[in-house]
Amino acid sequence: MSIKILASADLHLGKKSSAIEEGAEQRSTRYTWQRMVDRAIEHQVDALLLAGDIVDQDNWYFEAIGPLQKGFNRLEQAGVEVFMIAGNHDFDVLGQIIRHHSYEHVHLLGADGSWEKIVHPLKGQDIQFVGWSFTQQHVQEDPLAGFDQLDPDPAALTIGLLHGDLDIPDSLYAPLALSHLANKSVDAWIMGHIHQPRSVKKEHPLIAYTGTPHALNPGEPGMHGPVLLTVESKHNIQAQWLPLSPIRYEGLEVDVSHTQDPPAFREVVTRGLWESAQRLLPELEEVTYLVYDLQLVGESSHLNKIEAWMQEVTDYRPELSTGTEVSIRKIVSQIQPARADMRDLAEESSPAGKLAQTILVLEQDESNDFLDALTEQWQQYLNKLNYSSTYLPLRQHERLLKGTREEARSIILNESRRLLSMLLAQQKQ
Repeated sequence: MSIKILASADLHLGKKSSAIEEGAEQRSTRYTWQRMVDRAIEHQVDALLLAGDIVDQDNWYFEAIGPLQKGFNRLEQAGVEVFMIAGNHDFDVLGQIIRHHSYEHVHLLGADGSWEKIVHPLKGQDIQFVGWSFTQQHVQEDPLAGFDQLDPDPAALTIGLLHGDLDIPDSLYAPLALSHLANKSVDAWIMGHIHQPRSVKKEHPLIAYTGTPHALNPGEPGMHGPVLLTVESKHNIQAQWLPLSPIRYEGLEVDVSHTQDPPAFREVVTRGLWESAQRLLPELEEVTYLVYDLQLVGESSHLNKIEAWMQEVTDYRPELSTGTEVSIRKIVSQIQPARADMRDLAEESSPAGKLAQTILVLEQDESNDFLDALTEQWQQYLNKLNYSSTYLPLRQHERLLKGTREEARSIILNESRRLLSMLLAQQKQ
């Protein structure tokens, strides 16, 4: 008889999704936690695995403790065992919550920063669960270095829980090596820390980042939800992601090259948005809000007008057959000036010529003194902003631009195109 296990990580209880209307209960991660508990009971799973960062951070303790305990109580009544580890966000909070209420069915593995194993019977078969928890926010050593001291039984069906960065040697968040993971006596690794779902290795040993079950911001596009493991044997473990997040973010590229007026622009953009949403319908049954970031591409001689046209389509909010509300969070224009003789223009010493020169250099992935100086100036200014106290919350959550050369060149290219289009349009007036 197969064993069913629901697995997840990075729930970040206490946080809310961005770009969603205030007051919507679906914004809160506790909404998805309740759904996860529902699915665990509906699927009659034998265990629930949580691979760290279940609670966002210490100042969310009181907002997280109630929903978490309520979920644990329901799982206990349904006979579902819970095995979990602490991540870099809840290293000091998760243990507190567990200690304040003694749960016989909830097991926090490796709470002292060393590897721990628990052998527990499921469906009459002894399963060996192994795990390691963060005890501080930053860990620069590979936690697998201490794994062999655990001395797990290689004959037992073993499932490991781990939170960290894979193949990033200088990471501050438990750097791990794929080769090390694959060589341990573990049949399936359930991983936390990376918010995008990722199947690292499908065959023995199965290695999967579950991703966050609740999409928190546009930087986490696509489907999100827990993973349902069906365990037949040591060498036969299947993983299926369950779409569960009530929020879904998507990016969409729309070519507006042939739009000459507002009606044509609206028709192209809204049709592209609707067709994209229709393609996603099979994965939207659980999604209440589908939020798009649009990127406009192509060539146009109306860039100065398109900025006004863009504002007119941001209120487009169709509802799909699933009840999902579609909205536009942001529109970014990467439209190029409609001018075939760009090289001729680049020979001019005018401001338009200087912009054309810069665009051509960037498009050919080359450089010159002017562009090098501009890139350095941009990086210095961004660095000053990043370390301003105003943006400290964004820095703590690693949501600021990194200030790389590639980022600088991309932003300079887009701005050069926009400015050139405006200059050319003014010349025609």
